[in-house]
This record gives sequence, C-alpha cells and structure tokens, in this order.
Amino acid sequence: MVVLIRDLSLAAKQMVNEENADESVDEGPGWMPIILAATLLMGIVGFIGCGVTTWLLFQKRVPLAIRTLRSTYIPEVEQSLLDPGEKKAAVAQLEEFTADLERGKYENWQAAGVMQRLVRLPVLQWGELSAIESFIEKEFGDDAGPAIRDLSRLRRAVELDKATSIDVEDVLKPALVIDDSPMGRRLNEKLTPDLAKDVAQRAKLVADRSDIPEKGFPDVKINVIIRRQIEAGLKEGSI
Repeated sequence: MVVLIRDLSLAAKQMVNEENADESVDEGPGWMPIILAATLLMGIVGFIGCGVTTWLLFQKRVPLAIRTLRSTYIPEVEQSLLDPGEKKAAVAQLEEFTADLERGKYENWQAAGVMQRLVRLPVLQWGELSAIESFIEKEFGDDAGPAIRDLSRLRRAVELDKATSIDVEDVLKPALVIDDSPMGRRLNEKLTPDLAKDVAQRAKLVADRSDIPEKGFPDVKINVIIRRQIEAGLKEGSI
C-alpha cells in the first residue's frame, strides 16, 4: 500500500510538472500578424497601383482615340456597306473630329465621351440593314410591309439611343457568316427569305423592347446620328 501511494504521488507530481512545463512554453502570436500585415500592405499597394494606372490611361484618352479612329474605325467605315453618299458624309465627320483631337481642341473627358458613343452606334451594321431591307422589298413584294416597318422601328430605336451596336449585331446574326475580315464576319451573299424574315423578327423584338410605336418612320441617315452623338459627347462626356 505504501508503494502504491508513493507511485501515485510520483505520477501526480509528474503530471503537474508537465502541465507547468506546457504553460511555461509561450509560442507567441506566430507568423499570423506578419501575414495579415503583408496582405493588407499588398492590398493598399495594389489599390494605389490601379488608381495610378487608371489615371494614366484617362490622361491618354485623346491619343488613344486618335489611334483608334485612324487605324481602325475610319477604315472600317470606308469598307462598310453604307450608301456611298452616306459613307462619304460619315467619314468626313469622323475625319474632322480626329483632326480636331490632333490639334488639341478637346479634352480627355470629351474624347472619351465621343468614343464611347461611337462604339455604341451600329455604324458598320447600318449598311447591312439597308441591304437586307432592299432584299426584302425585292423578294417579299406586297408582303414586305411589316418587315420593312420593323426595320424602320429598329433604326428609330438607334436614333433615340435606345438600341446599340450590340443589339443590331444580334438582329443581323441570322444573315451573317464567319470570315477572316477585321470584324470576323460579313453579310451572307446568299440571303434567303427565311433568313431575312428572321432578321425582321429580331428587329421587331428590339423595337418592342425599346417602346417604339408600331409604324414606319422617316429614313434617318447614320451620318446625322453620328453628328448628334459627337456633339453630345463633346458637351456631356460619357453616357
């Protein structure tokens, strides 16, 4: 019995010593505060870097606009299916705006505003709509009325800034084929009545969504819309 009590006492003492030893070991907070501080610092640096990059890009809006107009936008308009007179007027307006940018006539916010509005305009698709409209008039005869009306309503939606190039591109989708041109597609040279009818139906959906009345509207030239959007961008900036 004495031996048992002695053994229990020694075991208890050992357990107490082990607990005291565990309590005496203070590992501290470890690496966590350093990791958190480094993460926070990286976040601050990234935020500042994004802000500086955005500011630098905004300060270069004028040269970026000039480069885009000269190298891409104007050449594509020149190669579009726009009516020759309409195309000539549109290119002249774009050239004039570009020249004014090169002379430093406008500020960065004005250049950004005009470019945003030009990108939203279906300038390149405008001639394709006219080509499909001519096909419908020829192939549908007396039944062409509803389809022509809906194409007119679509143009009206664009004129009122209720439909964009993305909307019109989707309307034209049934009549397009993939190619290796800068736009990556072109109007199908082998249009069929079914394809043209599909385009007209899509035009109706966009016009309905834009709350355009179900009637025909006077033909509006894209160069007129371009002029209005340039003036609005110079006055108001981005949308």
